[in-house]
Parts: sequence; C-alpha cells; structure tokens
Amino acid sequence: MMFRISGVLTILLIFGCWTEISAKTSQEKVPHPIFMPYEHNCTGNKDKKLSDEAILQIRKAHSKWIEDPTAPDGHRANFCGVDLGAADFGMAMLAGANFRKAKLHKAQLERANLTRANFSEAELHGAILDKAMLHLTILHKAILHDASLRDAMLYQANLQGADLRNVKGLTQSQINMACLDKHTKLPPRLSRPKPCP
Repeated sequence: MMFRISGVLTILLIFGCWTEISAKTSQEKVPHPIFMPYEHNCTGNKDKKLSDEAILQIRKAHSKWIEDPTAPDGHRANFCGVDLGAADFGMAMLAGANFRKAKLHKAQLERANLTRANFSEAELHGAILDKAMLHLTILHKAILHDASLRDAMLYQANLQGADLRNVKGLTQSQINMACLDKHTKLPPRLSRPKPCP
C-alpha cells in the first residue's frame, strides 16, 4: 500500500515538474536545454575531487539553469569524470545533470530528482538511490554494484548495458518500467521485460 501511494506521489511530482518545464518551453518556442545533448568532454575533470562548497555552488547554478536557461549565473551541472565518492546529493534537484563516467562510490542520492540526468558509464558502487526520481535517466553501462534502488522511479530509465546483479531493493515492477537490452545484467530473481518501443 505504501509503495502504491509513494508511486502515485512520485508520478504527480514528475507531472508537476514536466508541466512547469513544458509551460516555459511552449512560451519560449524552444525546447528547454534539459532535452539537449550533453557535454561529453571530460578533459580536466577525470578523477577530479571537488569540495563540498564547490559541489554546492554547482548545484545552485544548476537550479538557476533549470528555472531559467538564460540566467547568466545559471548553467547545467557537469560532473563528467569527477570523483564524487561519498558526496551528499540527498533530495537535490539535478534533473538533466551530467554525471557521465563520474565516480559516485557510496554517494547519497536518496530522494534526488535525477530526471534525464546522464550516468553513462558512471561508477555507483554502494550509492544510495532510494526513492530517487530516475525518469528518463541515462544509466547506460553504469556499474551499480551494491547500490540501493529501493522505491526509485525508473520509468523509461535507460539501463542498457548496466550491471544490476547486486543492486539492493530492485523489484520486477521497477524493471518493467525501465528500458533494458540484452547486455543489461539482472539479478537472478528478476526477468527481462519486453524491449522499450
């Protein structure tokens, strides 16, 4: 029962976020940058370690970018290749952020809004993603060894090539909402759903 209520609330939250973004984009006649391609250049970021203060500043600039893509002090968070081990992103608004190839060992991402964030080839060993919003999130070839995904919203999340064998709290209903391929590694108790259209 609690899972159903949690699921309904999450869907309403997604709808609210999408409605707000859609309203802005319809007025501007251009798509919000959250739907634009990611910066794939990790030059200078590989294994770079950021202070808590630096992470907070990036989060603030990202929130401003979400609210107004033209804001001079706002920009998309780019953690591409950064070492974010044990970083605390709990309840953070990081929709559309770039975490490609980032190292998020034991990072706290509980209840974070990571809608359409990019975690391609990211290392999420032991990361906590409980109740995180992972709607349309890209987890292509991500390594989630011992990560926790309890009650995470995985609607149309790209899990192609991801290693989910030791993920905690993962259920069949969550997997059924996501997009997998033949290279996605699943826990033995879960079955592979039909491919996404």
